[in-house]
Amino acid sequence: MNKYKFSKKVGKNIPNNQATTWINNYQKKHKDGIHAYFYGTEIIHKILSHPEAVGMRIYLGYSHDDETRKETLQMVLVGAREDGSNIWSDTSLDKPGDGPGSAADSGQPCPPYCG
Repeated sequence: MNKYKFSKKVGKNIPNNQATTWINNYQKKHKDGIHAYFYGTEIIHKILSHPEAVGMRIYLGYSHDDETRKETLQMVLVGAREDGSNIWSDTSLDKPGDGPGSAADSGQPCPPYCG
């Protein structure tokens, strides 16, 4: 049993100048890397629509291209329960889910999709 209890209220607003400072600090350190990913409301709502979801985690990961041996930073969005456990879809491990509890990727990376 986890000792944590997650809540829909976790997180807080921060001032825009603090947010932009943190973003700029990261981008200066990782000039040639991915700075952000965009995800549409549809996939976010799908993850959060699971009846047990109180929020989501955004995991950092790497995809590998065997041909080029290149790694690409990825964000993996996964719903989370109040007890902190991840919510996975009821599909097999090697097929994507398409309902509440699905894990998500395929955001648009910045660069090149930057505002």
